Amino acid sequence: MSKREEILKAAAKTVSNVGIGNVTLEQVAEEAGISKGGLLYHFPSKQALLEGMVAYVFKRSNESIAEFEKAHDFSLSYVLSTLSDVDHRNDISTMDKSAIMAIANDRDLLAPMQQQYSEWMQRLRAENSEEAAVIIRLITSGLWFENLFDIHLRGNQDREHVLNVVKALMEEE
Repeated sequence: MSKREEILKAAAKTVSNVGIGNVTLEQVAEEAGISKGGLLYHFPSKQALLEGMVAYVFKRSNESIAEFEKAHDFSLSYVLSTLSDVDHRNDISTMDKSAIMAIANDRDLLAPMQQQYSEWMQRLRAENSEEAAVIIRLITSGLWFENLFDIHLRGNQDREHVLNVVKALMEEE
């Protein structure tokens, strides 16, 4: 893990513990086990740190999708990546929650999220009808938000239902 990623994880943990409005660069540096100067080398301001958290969430998501794409098309990979996030809740969920808190606190941080969702929708539309693409996006967004707020699937049975619905939508094409 790179030093930047360690700092971002420390920032997410700090946001989770004290809230977005109370986070200081000193607290993040302490959590990361580095000096404030070391943190500032990687993130020259609190704003840059928050932007980094948001960017990291989507970088990690795209890397996960790409791994699944080695064996599946984008649409199924997109869903499988979301289910994988649900399966590996702790670090991912903390980072995602902290990024959402940052976005809620500073609406300018919403633009990267909107851009990423737009790109994902273009890829879903390329493989599916408009209706199927929208349903797949809404299913995955619902799963992601359920995970953020600790409203979880009922184990493998619900997971299988989700996969079956998505696969059926994709087969209708």
